[in-house]
Formats: sequence, structure tokens, C-alpha cells
Amino acid sequence: MEYKKAIRDPIHGFIKLTAEEIRLIDGEPLIQRLRYVKQLGFVYLVYPTAVHTRFDHSLGVMHVASLIGERVLHQMGAFDEVVLNHLRVAALLHDLGHLPFSHSFEALTHELLHMAAERGCVDVDLAQFDVAKPHEVTTRLLVEKLMSRLAELGYDPELVKDLLFKRSGKYRLLSNIISGAFDADRLDYIMRDMYFTGAAVGTSFTHIDLERIVENLEVSGDKIQFDEKARVNLEGYLLTRYNLYRHVYLHHKTVLFTEVGRAILADNIAKCLEDKGDAVICQYLCDLARFVAGKAEADETWKVTDDYFISVFIRDPRFRDLLARKSLEYVPLWKREKEFLEVFKDPVKVNTSIDHLGPLHWALMNRLKKSLIERLNVELGESCRLSYDDLIISYVSFDPYAEDLYITTAVGPMPISKLSPLVEAINEAWKRAPHLFLFVKRQIPEKCGRAALNSLKAVLEPLLDLAVRRVLARGHA
Repeated sequence: MEYKKAIRDPIHGFIKLTAEEIRLIDGEPLIQRLRYVKQLGFVYLVYPTAVHTRFDHSLGVMHVASLIGERVLHQMGAFDEVVLNHLRVAALLHDLGHLPFSHSFEALTHELLHMAAERGCVDVDLAQFDVAKPHEVTTRLLVEKLMSRLAELGYDPELVKDLLFKRSGKYRLLSNIISGAFDADRLDYIMRDMYFTGAAVGTSFTHIDLERIVENLEVSGDKIQFDEKARVNLEGYLLTRYNLYRHVYLHHKTVLFTEVGRAILADNIAKCLEDKGDAVICQYLCDLARFVAGKAEADETWKVTDDYFISVFIRDPRFRDLLARKSLEYVPLWKREKEFLEVFKDPVKVNTSIDHLGPLHWALMNRLKKSLIERLNVELGESCRLSYDDLIISYVSFDPYAEDLYITTAVGPMPISKLSPLVEAINEAWKRAPHLFLFVKRQIPEKCGRAALNSLKAVLEPLLDLAVRRVLARGHA
């Protein structure tokens, strides 16, 4: 493969580009826009240096996918440079569909599109957003818009789509390199997020570990497994991932800032649906909806960035306060595992219950919240009635389990958790760690009294389980 340019990267050293990749990246708004979308949303309000972008990450994923893809193709005895080139481009394009602040507002996709459709801003089939993560659906729609450009550069657009979205058939194993059990996406964001947050907590995972793992990667049928020599590096990878989730993605302030941001956006969407919203904000939300539906024009694409979002939403004083990091009126009922274990007698059961809900839409979380408040008000009585705004509940899904990483043994491939006490401990730790957070307004302890607050904690476990079962019984629609 002939490279024409090298980009200096603090994670991988140099990321090299071919002439075709340079031509695709330079001047293409759908790709260049990612320079202005923060990788970690509102995390920078907790970790100030976490301002790296989806563009940085996309280049990193392309680099890592190339390393793994080359190894896999050689292992398959079917090395094909043309296929590898297509894998690199597919990896580069994998995040095109993210909204401003990345995942922060994804839970509101349905509400945004419904509002825009009702206002006549966009004609969209909402059902397609029920079968995959919303940003993946938008990515697929945007990649369709790049088909002619890809063809001009000598790529087979259908092969790029197969590698990105099909995840079956002839290229299933290669497709899993972009999104699978051991994928380039996850590897890059773990290394990159750890570096830019400075959250290396008792471990690290560097390009040296990555190279060691790739060198010991083996293909067996349609699956990837690893030689025992890479086990210690895989343990480091899994421990680093766990620590990042616990200390960065699930930091209680990160969760709170994100939920407050979502609530502000949700309220503006609702007001626009009722034709009571700020005209400028409502027009901007229509622009966002057209982007989500893959129908934005080139000039509208540049509006789908963090900075443009901020320039519009500072019209809402609540968003200005969030950006200014003014003290929020909510306090967490727990922050870390210790407090979580003090509230719930059986945290594993609570987590298992909440995990049954799966990835949540905003409407489903609202239903859970209303059901929980209703039950709490019965238990706490008239002197401590909670209103809808008195409580914030947030569930964050996580993928820490390692059973899908296999080590080669004399008796066949074996899950790394069966061989490694460390990995088994990571899995057990996650089962006990908070999978959800509850925040109450600061005045609630004064209003209700400390005894009532302790009572709230005491009844929370059975009530939460009941609320989850009620929501599940009514369905996710």
C-alpha cells in the first residue's frame, strides 16, 4: 500500500494516508464536520482536557482497523490489498452520523424527528430508527450520499457498505473489526479517551499492548481468538475499559451534566412540538432533524457541530448555566460503589433488573421515572411528595463483559474470564457497581427530613424493581 501523507497522532504515532484517502477527507464536509464534534460530549465539564473529537477518533479507528485487518486477511490466507483499502475507508466513515456532543442527545432522536415531522420540516420513516442505534442509521443514510464520490476515487461503494453495515456473509469477519467483540472502534476510543482525560487509574493500554495483541491474533473459522502470550495485554485492555467507564463515562457529574443537557433539549423539543418554542431554536432543531434523516444540504451540515449548537442554545438560560458549570440544584443519592451498596441490599439483583430494559429511549426512561415517583409518593406520604422535576434518573448501558474474547488452549478456545482471575473479578465488580444514578433536588432533604430521605433509600430497591416490571409489562413502545 502506497502512503502519501502521515498525520502525527499522540496515540498511534503516525497515521498514514493514501492519495485516495487524502482526496476523500480533504474538502468533504461530512468528514470535516467531525473536527467540531467532541468525542465525549459533556465529559469536558468534568475532565477539562477531554476535548478531542470524532475526527481524531475516526482517523484512529481507520489506523487500528488496518492493523487488525491486515493480520486477519493473512491469517485467512486471503490477503487482498483492495479489500484492506475498503476496510480502511469503512472505518473512517463509521461515525458520520453523530449529532453535536456525540452520544449525549442520541436518546432524543425519536422525539426530535417526530417534532420535525409534525412541523413539516422533514419526511422520515421513524421505524428505521428502531432497528439500530440512531447514529448508525444516520451514518448509513449519509454514506449513501457519498456513493458517487467513493466511486470517483476508485472504491466499490457496495463493498464499503457491506463492511460497515452488513456484518454477515463473505466479509462478516472484516466487518466485525469495525464493530464487534474486539473492534477498532473500541480499541481507539479506550486508548484516546484515557490519554485525553488523564484517567489512567492503576493501568494503561498503549500501542505496544495493541501490537502485541494483534501479533497474537488468530482466525478460527469465522471467529477471532488469541494466543496465551497476549493474555496479559488483553487483561490490561479490559481493566482499562472498566476503569474508564467507572471513572469517566459513569462519573456521577458526567451523568448529571448529560442528563441536564438532555432535559433542556427535550423541553425545547416539546415546546416546538406545541408551537410554543423559541423560533430560532425550533428552526435549528428542524435542521438537526434533516441531518438525522440524511436530508441535510451541504450548508446545513456545518450546523451540526458543538459550537453551532451552543451558539443557538445559549438563548436558553438553563443551557448557559450548564456551560458555565453553575452549581446544579441536584445531589446524587449515591456516587460510588460504597454508597450504592449502602442503599441496595442486593445490588446485583437491582442491576440485573434495570439491565432488562436494554438501551433506553427518552420516552421509556420518562415512563420509568414517573412510575417510580408515583410509588415513592405512596410510601413517603403527603409531607414529602416528589414532583416530576424533583428527581433525575439515569441508566447508562455498559459492555464490560469479556466472555466474547477467547484464548487458544489445547482443549479448544476458552473465554478469557475462565482463565483469568483478574478478568473474572472485573466482571464481578461491574455486577455490583452502579448501573443507574438517582439525583434529587438539594432542598428535598430539608423538605422531607433526613429520616424521610433514609426511608426513601430503604424502599427504593423493591420500588425500583416494581417500576421496571411495570414499564416492561407495558412494552417499550
